Amino acid sequence: MTLGVLNRVESLADRSKGFVPKASIPFKRLVPLAEVIAGSLNMGRESKTVNREYQKLIERFGNEFKILLDVSLSDLEAGASPEVAEGITRVREGKVRLKPGYDGVFGKVIIFPQGDTESVSTKQETLF
Repeated sequence: MTLGVLNRVESLADRSKGFVPKASIPFKRLVPLAEVIAGSLNMGRESKTVNREYQKLIERFGNEFKILLDVSLSDLEAGASPEVAEGITRVREGKVRLKPGYDGVFGKVIIFPQGDTESVSTKQETLF
């Protein structure tokens, strides 16, 4: 049996899981805006559609940090597609799924689990 890094970390740990020191500085978890857009639109990060949406948001609101942290939901809904506005909201609220990486393979942030965009999508699915 081969023991992994997590096993060694747990054997050396002197604090319980979830322990937060009293003097710790609060932090926020962020996902790059291009990844949020790509995940929200179910497209590749390098696609033209994702790049256009990214540029549109940057031109309208400023920088990524401002968009990911400060822009109000009503402004996001007015300036972005409904899927992207919902994706940014989910990242802010921590309602994303993390798929861990392994052996040199990067992990993934999944904004919308399979089929979870149905309540957000405004695209026409049928003719009648």
